[in-house]
Amino acid sequence: MKRWFICVGLLLGLSAPLRADEGMWMVHALDGRLAARLDSAGLRLDVGELYDEGRPSLSDAVVAFDGGVGSGSVISDRGLVITNHHVAYGDICALSTSERDLLRTGFWARTAEEELPVEGRSVWFLRRTLDVTRQARQLRARMEAEGRWGPMSLRRLYAELERLYGGDSTLEVRCTSLWGGERYLLHFYEVYRDVRLVGCPPASVGAFGGDADNWSWPQHKGDFALYRVYADSAGRPADYSPRNRPLNPRRVLTLSRRGVREGDFTLVLGYPGRTERYAPSYAVAEKQQVENPVVVANRQLRRQLLARRMERSGEVRRAYADEYFSLSNFTDLARWENRCLQRFDVVARRAKEERRLAAWLRGDSARRAAWGDVCAELQRLYAARRTAQRQLVNMRESWFGASRAWLVANRLAALAGRLERQGRDSLRAGDAELQSLHRIAAPLQGGYDAATDRALLSAMTERFTDSIPRALWGEAMAARFDAAGGDAARMAAEAFDRSVCSDARRFEAFFAGGRSLAEIRRDALVELVGSVSVSRFTGAVREAERRAGGDLHEARARYARALYAFRRAEGRLQYPDANSTMRLSYGRVRSLAPSDGVSLSWRSTAAGLVEKYDPGDERFRLDSTLRRLLSEGAWGAWGEEGVLTVNFLTDNDITGGSSGSPVLDARGRLVGLAFDGNRESMAGNFWYHPDLARTVCVDIRFVMWTIERYAGADWLLRELRFE
Repeated sequence: MKRWFICVGLLLGLSAPLRADEGMWMVHALDGRLAARLDSAGLRLDVGELYDEGRPSLSDAVVAFDGGVGSGSVISDRGLVITNHHVAYGDICALSTSERDLLRTGFWARTAEEELPVEGRSVWFLRRTLDVTRQARQLRARMEAEGRWGPMSLRRLYAELERLYGGDSTLEVRCTSLWGGERYLLHFYEVYRDVRLVGCPPASVGAFGGDADNWSWPQHKGDFALYRVYADSAGRPADYSPRNRPLNPRRVLTLSRRGVREGDFTLVLGYPGRTERYAPSYAVAEKQQVENPVVVANRQLRRQLLARRMERSGEVRRAYADEYFSLSNFTDLARWENRCLQRFDVVARRAKEERRLAAWLRGDSARRAAWGDVCAELQRLYAARRTAQRQLVNMRESWFGASRAWLVANRLAALAGRLERQGRDSLRAGDAELQSLHRIAAPLQGGYDAATDRALLSAMTERFTDSIPRALWGEAMAARFDAAGGDAARMAAEAFDRSVCSDARRFEAFFAGGRSLAEIRRDALVELVGSVSVSRFTGAVREAERRAGGDLHEARARYARALYAFRRAEGRLQYPDANSTMRLSYGRVRSLAPSDGVSLSWRSTAAGLVEKYDPGDERFRLDSTLRRLLSEGAWGAWGEEGVLTVNFLTDNDITGGSSGSPVLDARGRLVGLAFDGNRESMAGNFWYHPDLARTVCVDIRFVMWTIERYAGADWLLRELRFE
């Protein structure tokens, strides 16, 4: 049995206790002490069953979508993968048409021919992890000696290590660093790109409650969807082909018929995205006071505009459902994050530890030489860049992706820049770039609504000019603003109307036969988009830091290494920040008391769907079939004592990217899918609340009941293993 370990103490410190439910642990680095803790918490498997590079293990049944945008698990010998409905939401929208609205009707394929190929979707299996810390440090030292180390050098270091170790491999190789460069790891993935949608409930089930219930408890969502992974005849990754066969996976999860009870052990395996639990108090304050208010204000404006237009048109609703869902999700996240950061006084908590860290650094000359007065340095840098950072966030939120036509114009401007750097002055008939322009114009296809897009661009351009100093606009925008009489919305609408980037037919006609780069750059939207220079804003941030005498990125990395060493010296268990690599978190099923005088159950049941049903609110509508089945209360093998559990709570530690992760019981059986956090856990990017943080999960038995009784897709259940 072969296992890759990071040195003793790297992840686990010395021996001080940590609350059992906190931590997203590197799954490949489970040593004896953490194994003992898992055993004490209730795990009834050897840790070798969780991750083992020498033989199939549970981690082989856990996948990342597109390298980490969501998680999933393999549940059949024919490559069937289950994840969340909201992970699949964009695919469901893209595959819907006016004749076949999958969001409204759901979808269930009876045969392989009925399964829907998903363009651009990939499923990643972790095959190996390698510690390359020594090599990374040697390479960095050489780059520094040669004067080649700068702001973008870390990415170049990653690329060199990926090339060195993955050059002759068929696997995808990704390099990551932990604790500001304390350790470097290479992850080797087998990536399958023939992925097909097999089944999903309608949004009225998969997203029941919509944004009204987002980040809340209790919820009643059947948040699941099914894909199938295909491979070539030898079982290897391959592009889509009708000749491909369903993947025969290394490991398949068994589904639990028993379900869970309060107090049961739970294990989550998945690919959590990003956390900043080694961030200084000044970074937390910046997020709370500078960034989140800007995010909420801008995204709320876009969300309200889309909501009004979606209410009036089913076509607009289908075209913008995915965008609206994303806006709602991130708007609520930023709002509730701020409430939790304030309620739990996270800035003060981090500052208290920093005072102890600063005293520890001052107490030893070697530590002072290694890390300096890094806390005071960070305080100075964050204060200096505050205004420039607010302007940068405002620009990103109000200008980046303001509309689909804006996105086309930005891509076109980038293409013109690349061609100019190649010494070219035009696109001519026969050029490869001319043939691929349809990819640039893709946002104008598939349900694009010009009137909605025009309204979005106008509203967000007005927001931009109201919140950004004129000196940062660029000459072209300033001139157009003046020509429009100081009316930013009019300026944007006029550019939209004149641009080929706002209409697919005009775009195609414009490029028939080719165009000069000068003509491309004279397009009204290309010129407007190009006027706003991102580097102008990021440069202002870096200049503010430079005037304060430092480099924030470098200081943050040094702080993380110092904090790691300090916590280790105190004997504290440590796990690195999440970074879209496979992690393990363990906990238990728990009820919730979110505030004084309020006590909430550990589960929600089918009765709650009936209670929340509101035919006048699209978020709480149920179709006649589901209402009938709920009223009959025939739960079959999936209920117990007359009750069907829909969702349940655990205290597992998760974050974005964990969506769709399998929730396993003590024996490794699938009992649910993680799909949300509760509102009280929204400070979790920076700090995990030991008593209030919860993971919201859909019960696998409700998933099975939905497939069998509601969808009538019982043929899918015949692929699965149950205990």
